[in-house]
Amino acid sequence: MAANKVKEVVDAALEKTEPVVRKAKTVAETAAKKAEPVLEAARNAGKQVAAVFVPEVYVQHANRQFDCADLVDRCKEDFKAKHSATMIRSCKLYIKPQDNMVYYVINDMEDKLEL
Repeated sequence: MAANKVKEVVDAALEKTEPVVRKAKTVAETAAKKAEPVLEAARNAGKQVAAVFVPEVYVQHANRQFDCADLVDRCKEDFKAKHSATMIRSCKLYIKPQDNMVYYVINDMEDKLEL
Protein backbone atom coordinates (compact mmCIF):
# COMPACT_ATOMS: atom_id res chain seq x y z
CA MET A 1 0.00 0.00 0.00
CA ALA A 2 2.74 2.43 0.89
CA ALA A 3 4.41 1.79 -2.45
CA ASN A 4 1.18 2.65 -4.29
CA LYS A 5 0.86 5.88 -2.30
CA VAL A 6 4.45 6.84 -3.14
CA LYS A 7 3.81 6.05 -6.82
CA GLU A 8 0.68 8.25 -6.78
CA VAL A 9 2.60 11.14 -5.20
CA VAL A 10 5.45 10.80 -7.72
CA ASP A 11 3.02 10.61 -10.65
CA ALA A 12 1.17 13.70 -9.39
CA ALA A 13 4.46 15.57 -9.01
CA LEU A 14 5.50 14.56 -12.54
CA GLU A 15 2.17 15.75 -13.95
CA LYS A 16 2.61 19.13 -12.28
CA THR A 17 6.27 19.56 -13.27
CA GLU A 18 6.04 18.32 -16.87
CA PRO A 19 4.46 21.55 -18.25
CA VAL A 20 7.03 23.63 -16.36
CA VAL A 21 9.88 21.54 -17.80
CA ARG A 22 8.44 21.86 -21.34
CA LYS A 23 8.08 25.63 -20.88
CA ALA A 24 11.67 25.91 -19.58
CA LYS A 25 12.92 23.89 -22.55
CA THR A 26 11.04 26.15 -24.98
CA VAL A 27 12.38 29.27 -23.29
CA ALA A 28 15.94 27.89 -23.41
CA GLU A 29 15.63 27.01 -27.11
CA THR A 30 14.24 30.48 -27.91
CA ALA A 31 17.04 32.15 -25.96
CA ALA A 32 19.63 30.06 -27.80
CA LYS A 33 18.13 31.07 -31.17
CA LYS A 34 18.13 34.74 -30.17
CA ALA A 35 21.70 34.51 -28.87
CA GLU A 36 23.09 32.96 -32.08
CA PRO A 37 23.16 36.24 -34.09
CA VAL A 38 24.86 37.97 -31.17
CA LEU A 39 27.45 35.21 -30.93
CA GLU A 40 28.00 35.32 -34.71
CA ALA A 41 28.44 39.10 -34.58
CA ALA A 42 31.00 38.69 -31.79
CA ARG A 43 32.89 36.08 -33.84
CA ASN A 44 32.89 38.38 -36.87
CA ALA A 45 34.03 41.35 -34.79
CA GLY A 46 36.98 39.30 -33.58
CA LYS A 47 37.86 38.40 -37.17
CA GLN A 48 37.60 42.03 -38.23
CA VAL A 49 39.90 43.13 -35.41
CA ALA A 50 42.39 40.45 -36.45
CA ALA A 51 42.13 41.56 -40.07
CA VAL A 52 42.77 45.20 -39.11
CA PHE A 53 45.85 44.37 -37.04
CA VAL A 54 48.99 45.01 -39.08
CA PRO A 55 52.37 44.36 -37.48
CA GLU A 56 55.27 46.74 -38.02
CA VAL A 57 58.24 44.82 -39.40
CA TYR A 58 61.68 46.29 -40.01
CA VAL A 59 64.91 44.90 -41.42
CA GLN A 60 68.14 46.33 -40.04
CA HIS A 61 71.46 45.83 -41.80
CA ALA A 62 74.72 47.76 -41.79
CA ASN A 63 73.35 50.75 -39.87
CA ARG A 64 70.32 50.98 -42.20
CA GLN A 65 66.70 50.24 -41.44
CA PHE A 66 64.00 49.26 -43.93
CA ASP A 67 60.27 49.35 -43.22
CA CYS A 68 58.78 46.17 -44.71
CA ALA A 69 55.34 47.72 -45.21
CA ASP A 70 56.97 50.51 -47.24
CA LEU A 71 58.83 47.91 -49.32
CA VAL A 72 55.59 46.04 -49.98
CA ASP A 73 53.92 49.27 -51.12
CA ARG A 74 56.85 50.15 -53.36
CA CYS A 75 56.82 46.69 -54.96
CA LYS A 76 53.07 46.86 -55.56
CA GLU A 77 53.40 50.32 -57.11
CA ASP A 78 56.22 49.10 -59.35
CA PHE A 79 54.15 46.10 -60.41
CA LYS A 80 51.08 48.25 -61.12
CA ALA A 81 53.19 50.66 -63.17
CA LYS A 82 54.35 47.75 -65.34
CA HIS A 83 51.09 45.73 -65.34
CA SER A 84 48.31 48.28 -64.85
CA ALA A 85 45.44 46.03 -65.91
CA THR A 86 46.44 43.15 -63.62
CA MET A 87 44.91 42.75 -60.17
CA ILE A 88 47.35 41.66 -57.44
CA ARG A 89 46.42 38.24 -56.04
CA SER A 90 49.66 37.31 -54.29
CA CYS A 91 52.82 39.09 -53.20
CA LYS A 92 56.11 37.74 -51.84
CA LEU A 93 59.18 39.80 -51.01
CA TYR A 94 62.76 38.67 -50.63
CA ILE A 95 64.87 41.37 -49.01
CA LYS A 96 68.63 41.19 -49.57
CA PRO A 97 70.22 44.16 -47.81
CA GLN A 98 73.74 42.95 -48.71
CA ASP A 99 72.80 43.36 -52.41
CA ASN A 100 70.81 46.55 -51.70
CA MET A 101 67.84 44.87 -53.44
CA VAL A 102 64.34 43.67 -52.74
CA TYR A 103 63.18 40.91 -55.07
CA TYR A 104 59.45 40.35 -55.39
CA VAL A 105 57.08 37.84 -56.91
CA ILE A 106 53.60 39.19 -57.59
CA ASN A 107 51.10 36.88 -59.29
CA ASP A 108 54.01 34.55 -60.16
CA MET A 109 55.84 37.38 -61.98
CA GLU A 110 59.32 38.17 -60.69
CA ASP A 111 60.99 41.54 -60.54
CA LYS A 112 63.27 43.57 -58.29
CA LEU A 113 63.77 47.03 -56.82
CA GLU A 114 66.70 48.79 -55.31
CA LEU A 115 66.49 49.39 -51.59
